[in-house]
Amino acid sequence: MPLLPNYYTAILLSTLLVFLFPLLASWAYNKPGFPRWLSTIVSCYLVGIIVANFRIWTVPEEGVRQLAEISMLLGLPLLLFAVDIRDSFAYARSMLGSFALCCLAGIICTSLTAIYLSGNVAHPEKIAGMLTGLYTGGTPNVQAIGIALDAPANYLVLIQAADVLLGGAYLLGLISFLPAVYARFFPPTEVVEVKETTEELANNAKKADWLIHAKGIGLGLIVTVISLGICFLFTGGIKNGTLIILTMTTLGLFIGSYRPVASKLNSYPVGEYFILCFCVALGLLADFRALAADGMELLLFSAIALSATTLLHLLLCYWRKIDRDTVILSSVAAFYGPVFVVQVATAIKNKSLMAAGLAVSLLGFGLGNYLGIGVAWLVDFFSQSS
Repeated sequence: MPLLPNYYTAILLSTLLVFLFPLLASWAYNKPGFPRWLSTIVSCYLVGIIVANFRIWTVPEEGVRQLAEISMLLGLPLLLFAVDIRDSFAYARSMLGSFALCCLAGIICTSLTAIYLSGNVAHPEKIAGMLTGLYTGGTPNVQAIGIALDAPANYLVLIQAADVLLGGAYLLGLISFLPAVYARFFPPTEVVEVKETTEELANNAKKADWLIHAKGIGLGLIVTVISLGICFLFTGGIKNGTLIILTMTTLGLFIGSYRPVASKLNSYPVGEYFILCFCVALGLLADFRALAADGMELLLFSAIALSATTLLHLLLCYWRKIDRDTVILSSVAAFYGPVFVVQVATAIKNKSLMAAGLAVSLLGFGLGNYLGIGVAWLVDFFSQSS
C-alpha cells in the first residue's frame, strides 16, 4: 500500500520530484567526495525507479508521461542549439558503419532467439519482429510493428516493461562504468576540436544571466511549436512522435550550425536540466510489477535477445576497429533513439558525435519497421517449414 495514497498529493509530489531533483543531483555531484560513478543522469533515473517500485506514493502514470514529454520537447532543441553539425561530418561514415553492424546483430540475434524459444513462447515471430524494431529504431517502432503484426495487446505493455528493466540497466551502465570498460578494448575517439567543450558549456551557465537563458528557452519553444504545427499539418494530430522529433532535430541542428545566434544562447545547461527532468519521469514510469506477474517468458526472450545483440555488436565493432565513443553512441541510437543519444553523448562528454548519432537514430526510425516486419515473416516462414 502506498505511503501517500492521495491522488492529488501524488501529482504534486511527482511534479516536484521531476523538476526539483535534477537541481539537487547537479548540486550534489559537484560536491567533493561525491561518487563519480553516480552521475546526475544515473541519480535521476534511480530516484524515480525507487519511488515507483517501493510505492512511496502512487505514481499518476498519465500525468508523469506528460511531464516526460514536455521535458523532452523543451530539452532536445536547447541541446541541439549547442551542436554545430559541421563538427560531426568527420564521424558520419564510422557512425553509420557501427549502426549498420548493430542492426545486423539485432536481426540475427532476435531471429535465432525466436527459433530457439519457439516451443516455449507464444507468437515468437511477433516478439522477434517487435524486438528487432526496438533494437534498430527504439520504442516508436515497437508500437507500429505490434499493430502491423496484430500482436496481442498486452505484448506491447510487457515488452516495454522488459525493455525498461533490461535496456534501462544497460543504459545506466553506458552512462556510468561501461565506458571505462570499453576503453580497454576499443581505440579512443579522435575528437575534433570544437569551439566549446561540454564542460565549458556547462560552466558558462554560471556566467550567463537569466535573460540569455530566457532567449534560449523562447527559441526552443518556437522550435517545439513549429514542429508540432508541421506534425498537425501533415497528420491531422500531434501524436506522430517520429515526425515531431525529425522536425525538431532538423530545426535545432540548423540553428546550432548558425553560430552567430547559437553561440549567444548558452542553451546547453538549460537543455541538460530538462533532459534530467525527463530521466526522473522515466524512472517513475518504470514499475516492474506487471512484468513480474504476467511477462516472465517475454522477459527471458528479451534478456537473451538483448544480451546476444549487444555482444555480437561489440565483437563486430572490435573486428572493424571502431572507436569507443562511436560504438557506444551507435548502440544507443539503435536501442533507445535520439533523445538518449543526446543524453549519453553528454554523459561521455563527447558532443562532437551527437549530430552523427542523431542522424543514424532517425534513420533507424525509418528502417526499423521494415526490418521488424521482415524478421517476423522470416521467422514464421522457417517455423512453418521446420
